[in-house]
Amino acid sequence: IDTIVIAVGGRGKRIVGDLKKRGIKKSKTFLTLNGKPILSYLIDMSLALNFQKIFLLSSYYEYELHAYLRENYPTTKQIIPVYGGKLGRKWGVPWLLYSIRRKLLKPFIYSDGNILYDKGILKKIKNTTTLKPSLANVVLSHKDLAPTHSQFILQQGRINLINTRLPYNKKEEGHLGGQRYYSLGLMALSESIFSFVPNFAHKKDLDFIIHDIFRSEKHLTKATVYNGNWVTIHTIRDVDKLGIKM
Repeated sequence: IDTIVIAVGGRGKRIVGDLKKRGIKKSKTFLTLNGKPILSYLIDMSLALNFQKIFLLSSYYEYELHAYLRENYPTTKQIIPVYGGKLGRKWGVPWLLYSIRRKLLKPFIYSDGNILYDKGILKKIKNTTTLKPSLANVVLSHKDLAPTHSQFILQQGRINLINTRLPYNKKEEGHLGGQRYYSLGLMALSESIFSFVPNFAHKKDLDFIIHDIFRSEKHLTKATVYNGNWVTIHTIRDVDKLGIKM
């Protein structure tokens, strides 16, 4: 896999108001951890692993992204910003991905722009030789619990249940005898995903797309469990807990 797509310019509804109260008008992906923007960690990691194309999806903070790239990566040709405008703000990541589907003719990596993980897990799914017959290989973590992320139950390493943005039922976990994981912030996707999922561009979020695939044919979605460090920026509490600078 030689292409990674990073979603960097979402509105961040759960955090934007709190950031504004502190006088911050930039995306959480531009917040700095140990003096370095979160997005820079993801880009530098991708460059170090020799990704040939790094698409950055943005529908909000487009001017900020343009200025950031001009200042930090002025000659890096692998980085390709994708600006969604009004339609991107309306339909989100699926619409943006669908808009560049003709540039995604082979399996690719998708990553949220507000998470950090060890380079080893990115290398592992990058080096997956083929996804077939699966359409998605989702990286799951115990640590990425967020209100908008999906919850997974695994049995013997296989996904047995996906709860998409639903309250988790502990009785159900006990009944199934599985282990609970979270996320959809990092995954390898097949280029066939665009034709497999009806109305792909208007699904609002990748969580719903993965859930639709799983509900249609379970074997088309597989999981890679990740037990390493996983940093997420979802709310202002995450910012304060990590000591992130504004």
